[in-house]
Amino acid sequence: MQKNMEKAKNAMATKAELKDYLTDKYLEGVQLFVDGEAVLPEEAVSRAVREDCVYMADYVLGKAGGIEQIRFDKLDRL
Repeated sequence: MQKNMEKAKNAMATKAELKDYLTDKYLEGVQLFVDGEAVLPEEAVSRAVREDCVYMADYVLGKAGGIEQIRFDKLDRL
């Protein structure tokens, strides 16, 4: 039981770190998408960080080389 609690605590910390990172990027003007739909940082985390499916983050760069978009797309299992 202790191990499960520790695992859950680590998962929550990871989600919080990702939300902070995405919020920073969003405030810098980076657009966020989940499955092609524009989302806010909190929604990106809640939809893309799950145990029942796998999402991949793609970073889309602009002409100057900076990040313009972060796109989370669901991967189908083989």
